[in-house]
Amino acid sequence: MVSHVRLENQQNYRQQVCLSCMTGLYGCRWKRYRRSTEPTTVIEKTFLLITIIAFAFMAMWLYYWIIAENSADDFNWFMWTTTNSWFHWFTLVFTLTIIAFIYTTFLVLLAIAHCITGQQLHLYIVHKVTIIILLCACIAFCITLTELWPEEWDLLFISLQVTAPILQIMGVVILTFLTWPLAGIWWKSTSSTAFRWVTFIAYSCLLLFVYLCPLAFLTPCMLGHNSLPKRPLIMTHKGAPMLAPENTELSFQKAASYNIYGFESDVRISLDGIPFLMHDSTLERTTNVHKVFPNRTKHSAESFTFEELQQLDAGSWFLQKNPFYTAKRMSKAEKQQIKNQTIPSLTKLMQVAKHYNNKSVIFDLFMPPSGHPYRGNFTEQTVSFIKASGIQEHQIWWLSDFKRDWVLKNAPDFEQTATTSMAPKDFKRFQIVHMNAEYSQVTDQDIQDFKKINISTNIYTVNKPWLYSLYWCIGVKSVTSGACQVLQSVEAPIWHTTPQIWRIIWILEDCVSLICVVLIFVFQRYRFPRRPSNPEAISLHTNRTFPHNHGKKSDRELLYRSNEDTPMPAPAGDASINHRPHNGYEDIPSPDGTSSPTDSLPDPQHEEIRMTLE
Repeated sequence: MVSHVRLENQQNYRQQVCLSCMTGLYGCRWKRYRRSTEPTTVIEKTFLLITIIAFAFMAMWLYYWIIAENSADDFNWFMWTTTNSWFHWFTLVFTLTIIAFIYTTFLVLLAIAHCITGQQLHLYIVHKVTIIILLCACIAFCITLTELWPEEWDLLFISLQVTAPILQIMGVVILTFLTWPLAGIWWKSTSSTAFRWVTFIAYSCLLLFVYLCPLAFLTPCMLGHNSLPKRPLIMTHKGAPMLAPENTELSFQKAASYNIYGFESDVRISLDGIPFLMHDSTLERTTNVHKVFPNRTKHSAESFTFEELQQLDAGSWFLQKNPFYTAKRMSKAEKQQIKNQTIPSLTKLMQVAKHYNNKSVIFDLFMPPSGHPYRGNFTEQTVSFIKASGIQEHQIWWLSDFKRDWVLKNAPDFEQTATTSMAPKDFKRFQIVHMNAEYSQVTDQDIQDFKKINISTNIYTVNKPWLYSLYWCIGVKSVTSGACQVLQSVEAPIWHTTPQIWRIIWILEDCVSLICVVLIFVFQRYRFPRRPSNPEAISLHTNRTFPHNHGKKSDRELLYRSNEDTPMPAPAGDASINHRPHNGYEDIPSPDGTSSPTDSLPDPQHEEIRMTLE
């Protein structure tokens, strides 16, 4: 039998580059003789299903990380506390997710192309292993994040209040476009009638779900005419941490240059009783304590005197680690100003607030560790420094629950602010006027209930315009943000409309899509009519066993190979080319080196196929 190598060297093939790339990239079937139009095996159909599931997982994860970008700094900080190593962990995970999504999307598109062209699905073993690894990694990551970062799942569901209408429109458009290849495959399919109708019903149910899912939408972005609430005020989270080192004087000065309402920070008490600004329990991440006090790197921040804290560089880490990719765009003067930053006291923050039009101030007050000389009276110490700074008391949003009764008596004009941990029965007792809550701790209804009893709500941490737009539509008074420069440019919610207009858009798009789907199925029916079978005809898809070492192949594949072996006519007068017999089959040499005359005769099985086709 003529080898495939000789066929490749001696035959002139028609170039099918696209088909070769398609089968090569999907199943490593780059050679023509390796392709097949045989029905796909059950194993390959199973891996196709696994690939689609992996694609769905990666699409979900991509959406998850797009939404979680609002808390990218929190994720990096969480990884810092876990691994004790600062790195752009969020960027790494986000990039890997994008690559995995593109990879699974590519495989699904190749599978669809195989079905359209009638090629047998055969996923390469490397792809199979990779898909299984991706699927297992997604499941493991899902379980891990549920245990360690559960509040981010809450943000995912909150985001649907903004993105659900957009996702529904995208889903309708995608499914409508997919109807074209799927309808063609459905009409051409030689599978059993039951299987074809099961797939049709499944696709119809999916389409119906996407059409009707707006019935379950409950989004505050659908408002009546002239009912958009006031724009939420902005409290800066640790100053402007994207523009300068967090919790430094420069950071709050840069934040004050934007139209903000107040400052949010974190306060701890030094060993000698001076309140200072520091988020972490240690100084390792945001200072050069490892150089100045190498033996005290892991010590708590409260174990240092304020004089020792002033010896530390609180700005250079921002230039070295570049946590928000903004340091490289700064001028030399700005970089030098950052290098000169030290740890500020609470008094310094009050001075900045007074200087910039009496900004309000809210802060988390941390209890000193056991053995600290001010552990028992750190609340009194903090209040005394606030009063000594000269700031007006009503500018302070008092958040700490420690000795709140004492604070009410000695600083009655502080605006008492509660967290969700406080029982509602204590709101009146402590004269609560503000509620400070994370987005995962309150619902839309909670915010409206607080408003009814004259308690305004401050939501943290809001860094993205879509989340800011959502709480704008809900009607919160203020939000805490680490991206004041971003939210400052948001002049209106990213989208909002009336329920009547949305209902018109929804019905119109569903009707247009349904008409397109029906027309596509009708048109594909006429493109691929299902002809009645002729019992006298030989099925070109039936596996048959022929002599002459053909093996078990379908008639269509044998005829296809026979046509491939037909040589191209040689130029006249070229004696160097050995012409084959007119029947298209090369004489196969006998063991003695001569050609067998019977081998040059036409193959009766091929003649049978040709006659049947005629």
